[in-house]
Amino acid sequence: MPAANKTKELENVLLDQIEKLNDDTIFENPEATKTLIERSKAISALTDSFVEVLRVNLDVVRELNKSGAIPEYEKFLGIETRKETK
Repeated sequence: MPAANKTKELENVLLDQIEKLNDDTIFENPEATKTLIERSKAISALTDSFVEVLRVNLDVVRELNKSGAIPEYEKFLGIETRKETK
């Protein structure tokens, strides 16, 4: 699975968690509220780690691209170029 798909999936999970946290009905059940908040904290921490890994990968690819080691870095990152989508 390309990184772009994983990133989009992560974005969907985060938006779903934000919706759940924004729903006032979660406060009707204190135990469920506590669980949701703890889950959201865990997702947030994992997201930070995931983003950092992507940053490191991007930095490596940028440096390799500067030296010409990866002439087609878009393919390496799972990015489709306009020519490929036609």
